[in-house]
Amino acid sequence: MSKKFFKLSLILTITAVFVSGCTFPWQKKPLSPIINQAPIGANAATSTTGTVYTNQLKKFNNYQELSQFLSDNNSDNGNSYRLIAGSADITDSVPNNYLGQAPIADTLTGYDQADIIKSDGKYIYALARNELSIIKITTASEAEVVSKITFKSRPQAMLLSGNFLAVYGTDTAQSFSQTSKNQSPYTFLKVFDISDQASPKQMRDLSFEGSYVDARLINNYVYFLINTSSNYLTGDQIIPRVLDNGQVLATSCGGEAKCLAPEIYYFDIPYNAYSLTSVIAINLKDNAAALSGQIYIVDNEHSFYLTPNNLNIIYTPVINIDAFKRAAKRELVYPKLVAADQEQINKIETASDFILNNNEKEIKVSGIIDRFLFSLKTDDQSAWRAAISSSTDQKLNLASSVIDRTYIYKMAIKDNQLTYRAFGQVNGTILNDSSLDENGDYLRLVTTNKQQPPDLNATSTDYYNNIYVLGPDLQIVGSLENLTTASEIYNTRFLGNRLYLTTLKSDDPLFAISLNDPTKPTVLGALKVPGISNYLQPLDSNGNKFAVFSRSGEINYSDGTKTTGFTGSLFDFTDLSKPQELASYLIGDSSTDSIASSDHQALFYSPDKSLLSLPVALQNSKGKVDFSGALVFGFNNNEFNLRGRIDHSAGGYFDQTDNWSGFNYYDNTVKRSLVVGDNLVTFSNKFLDINNLSDLKSVASIKLTTAGDNDVVASAVETATTTDNIVSEAMATTTDDVATTTDNATAASSTRP
Repeated sequence: MSKKFFKLSLILTITAVFVSGCTFPWQKKPLSPIINQAPIGANAATSTTGTVYTNQLKKFNNYQELSQFLSDNNSDNGNSYRLIAGSADITDSVPNNYLGQAPIADTLTGYDQADIIKSDGKYIYALARNELSIIKITTASEAEVVSKITFKSRPQAMLLSGNFLAVYGTDTAQSFSQTSKNQSPYTFLKVFDISDQASPKQMRDLSFEGSYVDARLINNYVYFLINTSSNYLTGDQIIPRVLDNGQVLATSCGGEAKCLAPEIYYFDIPYNAYSLTSVIAINLKDNAAALSGQIYIVDNEHSFYLTPNNLNIIYTPVINIDAFKRAAKRELVYPKLVAADQEQINKIETASDFILNNNEKEIKVSGIIDRFLFSLKTDDQSAWRAAISSSTDQKLNLASSVIDRTYIYKMAIKDNQLTYRAFGQVNGTILNDSSLDENGDYLRLVTTNKQQPPDLNATSTDYYNNIYVLGPDLQIVGSLENLTTASEIYNTRFLGNRLYLTTLKSDDPLFAISLNDPTKPTVLGALKVPGISNYLQPLDSNGNKFAVFSRSGEINYSDGTKTTGFTGSLFDFTDLSKPQELASYLIGDSSTDSIASSDHQALFYSPDKSLLSLPVALQNSKGKVDFSGALVFGFNNNEFNLRGRIDHSAGGYFDQTDNWSGFNYYDNTVKRSLVVGDNLVTFSNKFLDINNLSDLKSVASIKLTTAGDNDVVASAVETATTTDNIVSEAMATTTDDVATTTDNATAASSTRP
């Protein structure tokens, strides 16, 4: 098998059954705290030790029970945390070519998602490196920075609500040794009163023990998610620390002026490894209000999905297939070992966890067994390998009925409270946050099941994909199951009552699913769309028209050479029986790059203005970047028009690199664009440019940072001679169903002297 891991439901108890001689942390008898709601989940499982797992969400009565739980379940098997949304480290788990689930609109009342630039229409708040610039734009031509705030630790993003701004990031200035034996990272959150933008005042200075996961502003409360490793040390504070102006908050609120005593929840599952995820509610407008929150003890395979109304906790167990092999090997070979080797294995497996953790035990036991196998003749080794492989297959076959299952726990959000509402479960595993969508009372999901039962010797795998619609109680109200594809679903996009999805194979079609009737999801069609896997930007709310950007297509030069370019195309899927590619542009050549391929927030579309801003870096024939900025496109009368370009590099300057939130930028990379009034604002580390929407002429340009001003990528002469290679003519298409365009609009250039 090419992949090392299979995802199993039934909470991993199969491993416990087949490795009967081993001692695992999750085999210890769990505590039995009071369940604070009706039982959750119907799938219980029993291990060989008699422990029953119910999938229920449970609450500890007190922190002493939590301490006992952590001590009993201490494990060094790994504390990695697979995230779904919002984290600075999420880039490893979100494929660069996913279709880019659109963020929930910031226009929802009382709802805001974090970003590096915000605007209230009169002022712009922009984060560049360690500085927050507050820029007055009441009169765009006279735009100016009215104040700056410099942070010791780099900010990651911010949330805006009226006269209050919350800024957060990794707290590299926090002295860990003074507050904790754990040596955990810290995350800061600072709240500013910006009623006087020229003189902002810091109102709160909070620091949380742990790493940032996600943040949302919901009705004046910042819901802040922090994950803390499980490196619990005896005698240390058991609840992750929260510092308010440098003071550690008390975890008991009996008479304390400042405290945070969160309730602690855990899941009745066989934890393989665990960490603590805190959900803290912070009143953004009342800085005297106490913090409130909850803590969840999570496995590696838990993730969180925040919406304006709910926190959905997703659990999809994953097991290493090698564990089945080790179980089969131990079960078959142990009886054949000499007494001395058996005694060694028994001592290893019964050793206390603080002497040998589970991983160390398995390694040592495998070493003893492998030593025996390697001592055998070649024919005998082959026979043993065949027997172990057969036994492993049998165990996987027995497990096949419970492979790939996702559990969902729904917590309703109101003011500063989270209240449990429902539990649900579906077949398959979700990909990432683009695989979930909350639409009114419905939660819609896309999952994938591998071919069942798994075959270790299979050379190919069929995938069974499912679309589920869950009601308010998270029970399935509609489903479309076993949509079979030759490769795994990789990209998903919910748009109104349509769902689009593609697979890992670039030549597979784009599937369109109708969700008009939530009880009957229906396949509308499967469309062959070149390059669709890179990025899909909807141009209307109905999911009919899209701009598609991808690295595909060819540019033909007069000397007969060809090169692959970055393609922008306009598609119309109104009639799925006759989809049309209305227009297509080839941008630059094979060296053309766009940060929007990985950071989808960098691509901006304004439906009101029919305008799209795409960040692009272009190289000349000598391999030098001579343009880094934004290409601006318009959409009128089914035409895809290049309206102009906005240069943030002054023809190739400002090449200082910047790694932010998992993405690699340069100071001249356009990170964000937005429309304010009659102007388009583009933002990089170096500049905030304001251009008139009608003709894209420069209105104002504000330098934000001075670092790297002497860095040069290309000379002025090279720049002047290579601008004709920036964008090719619109490319005529070859099918009868496509309306073509030959618009050759000249790019209006906005550059600095």
